[in-house]
Formats: sequence, C-alpha cells, structure tokens
Amino acid sequence: MNAKLTAAAAILVVAIVGLAAFEGSTNSWWSDQENATLEINTGYLKLDIDDYSLTIDDVPIDCDVSVSEANESTMIITLRDSTIFLEPGNVVKLSYAVEYDATISGARTVEAYVMDSVSNTELNDPHISMIYVEKIGDKDVSEDWYFFEKGTHNTVAEVTFDIGGEADLKMDHAYSFCINTGFVQSKALFTQVDSAEDLVDALTSTENRFIALSGDVTLSNGLSLGQDSDVVLDLHGHDLVFESVSGITVNGGKLSLVDDADGSGTILTVDDGIVVVNGGYFEMAGGNLKSSTGTGIVAGYSNQDDSGANVYISGGSVTAQEHAVWAVNGSKVVITGGEFTAIDNVAVTANGNQGEGPVDVTITGGTFNCGIVTSDYLACGVFVAQDGNWKILGGTFNMTSDKATAFVVRGGNVNIDLSKVTVNMGSDMDSSSLRVGDSTRVQSGHIVAAYYTNGSYGFDGSNASLTIDDIVVIDEDDLSTYVGSTIYYYDN
Repeated sequence: MNAKLTAAAAILVVAIVGLAAFEGSTNSWWSDQENATLEINTGYLKLDIDDYSLTIDDVPIDCDVSVSEANESTMIITLRDSTIFLEPGNVVKLSYAVEYDATISGARTVEAYVMDSVSNTELNDPHISMIYVEKIGDKDVSEDWYFFEKGTHNTVAEVTFDIGGEADLKMDHAYSFCINTGFVQSKALFTQVDSAEDLVDALTSTENRFIALSGDVTLSNGLSLGQDSDVVLDLHGHDLVFESVSGITVNGGKLSLVDDADGSGTILTVDDGIVVVNGGYFEMAGGNLKSSTGTGIVAGYSNQDDSGANVYISGGSVTAQEHAVWAVNGSKVVITGGEFTAIDNVAVTANGNQGEGPVDVTITGGTFNCGIVTSDYLACGVFVAQDGNWKILGGTFNMTSDKATAFVVRGGNVNIDLSKVTVNMGSDMDSSSLRVGDSTRVQSGHIVAAYYTNGSYGFDGSNASLTIDDIVVIDEDDLSTYVGSTIYYYDN
C-alpha cells in the first residue's frame, strides 16, 4: 500500500448498524372511519455486527469496533494504525455480518456514503462510486427496502467504495465511510385498500409500491403484474379471494408478500395461486396461499420458452391440492422457512418433460406436510423431476400418509443432508409399491428412492448425481445401474 499523501487523509470507518426502537404512537390513517385510530405497536430492534474486515486495495487493515458514546445506534470501526492514509485511486472494502433481532416485523433500508469529517458533510464526488451487497444465504437483500418478520435474521454485507483517481480529497481532512441503516415498522409504509377497484388501481399505479389490505377483497378475475411492477403486498390479516381459477401472475415484475398483522391473511384461489414467469421475482415472508384444486406457487411457464422465475420463501404457508411449489425452465427456488402442504401430490417438484429444465432448488428450512389421496400413488416431499441442482439441506418433512417416500430422484444433481433434514414417517407405514409421476412403481417407506429414464425428467444418460450426507452414492459411473427398473433406496 502506498502510504504517501497526494491528497489524502487518515480513515475512520463508521457503520451505523446498532440499536433502533420503534416508538408507539396512535394514527388514524389505517381506518376508513372518521376519528378511528390504530395503535402502532411499540417494538424493539437490536442489531449486532460481527466478522468485520476492512481492506484497502485488497490489503487487510487491522481495526477495532466500538459503540459510540453519543449514540448507541452507532458502531464505529476504527483503524489501529493512524499512519495509513487514503489516496485517489484506492478501493476501500468493508465486510461484516449483521444480526437483526426484532420484536415486531419491519422494514429496513441502507444508505452508504463518504463523509468529510472536518466539514461534517457528505462527500458528493462523482468520482467516488459505491456498491452495497447484503445477502441471507444466497439471497440478495441489497434492495431499497428489505422486509423482515419478527425474530432473528442473519445477513452478510459487503460495501465497496471505489475512490476514482480524480476524486477531490483534501489535505489534512479525515474521511468517514458511513453505512446508515434506517428502520420503520413496515405497516407505516403502506397504501391501504379495501375493495377490488382500489386494489387494481393501486397495483397499476407506479406510485404505490407498498399496498396493504384494510379489509377482505374479492376479485372476479386474476391479477397480472408486468415487467415494471415492484410491489410489496401486505395482507394484514385479511383475505384476498379470487373467484376465477387464476390468482396473481408475476410477468417479469416483482412481488413481495407479507402479513404485518396476525399472520392470518390468506390468498385463496381455485387453481394456481401465484404464477411467476419471464424472469419474474416472487418473495414470500408472511401470509398464506391456498389453492383448492391446483398448485400454490408456479415458477416458469410449461412448454414455453421463457426465462424462468425467481422464488424466495422465508415464511407464511402454502396449501395446495396438488403441489405447494412447482418449477420449470431455468427457474430458481429458495426455501428457508414457512409451511407447505400438498394434499394430493408432491410438496416441491418440477415438470418431468424433456427440455423443461434446468431448475435450481435449495431448501434449508421449512415444514413440509406431504399427503396423498389418489389411489395407487405415493405421498412425496420432494420429487426431483428435472435436471439442474437440487439441494435439500434442511427442513422437516412430515409424511401424513401411510404410503410415502420422502425424496424421489429422477434426474439432476441432488445433494441431501440428512443430518440437518428431519423426516417423520408414520408408524404404520405401508411397504407396497406405488407410483410417483409415472407408471414406475416405488416402494413405500423409504427416505430416498432414485431411478432414471433416458429422455425423461431432464435425464440424458450422464447429467445426474446423488449425494447423501456428503457421500456421493450415485455418480456418472453408477447411473446405468439405475436406468430402468432397478431403484436405489436409502434409509437412515
């Protein structure tokens, strides 16, 4: 590192990620009744940072973290070496882990900038660029507003400041790199609606990004969100009922579903609940989906050339007559929490037709209730019915039928960690051979069953593997053994 000053100063890094409290207050905006009030809950949000590191031009810098005496919501990361200076052309990178511990649901936004500590003003220099990235697992939460349910949430953040060579740094000035995290109880952000007309108007307006139900709403037709849509929908303890077969189609846009009330709000549909296509994004952190005849969440069009979908589920529940979650055509599904119930099919699956993959599915948490009604079929938690990457690394799978196999593998690269996955089989489990997906019969009562069919389920004779508890049990050399009627079974 070049410690010679050209137009530079000592660095102080300030990360404002400490404590925040939601103040209790009384407001009238939530009700359509004159003089009516709504009490906004008093809650508390605590943040901690850990595993912090600082580099300048990829060189690690020793630093210490402390809480500001003037403001406990400010945590200060200071350089131990006061002889290190900042120059135009430097790249400063700050990485840290964040733990959010909230007693109520809320939303946060992040602003990062450089301060001139001498003049106490933000440094608005076009030659200084900033990139902020925050993730929960592999999910990017760097967006303007991130909504979280009450409880504990762990994220990892990285902030990069690129100080361009033409940046106007002053001699004898100290500069602070500031990360401001703002918090608000999420209901305070939302436009309230209590009718079908108001809901449609709000969804089609670019001014209403945050929409909350203030009463039950019934629609005669489905809703569609286009490419420019970016909507957070708070059910707020109310029901959204679709009388037609369709629910909400996210056609290239973005929809986030939450419930900032008691969590009882439900989207009720006849057929598919949420359909996400053409690269659309759907996030579910709360609320409930119920489909009386179809699938809860559909990711990607079947038999069409689209760019798939992105689905992230961390809370709420999905109940469907068929599948809770179904994906095709390059779709990505990440499940970290929530409850999923398949009444008469498979909880999480894909389409098995050739050419409808790949799909990318990761499950690290959640509860999956897996039932079957149709005779001659097995209940199943995850049916790997397409090529791609399938990671089952957590979650609880309850086989609610006495005819069930938890995981059936027909293709893809599959990784199952049974040390972190719980499978509850019924004590009276039937051992009969029944079907999952096609006419091939699978013996009931096993944790895993794997077999392959050339030209189906995305399998072409070589593009599949099965890993259980970090041990490869089926690789390319073994595949031919399980093509056809020979089935690989695994039990704890």
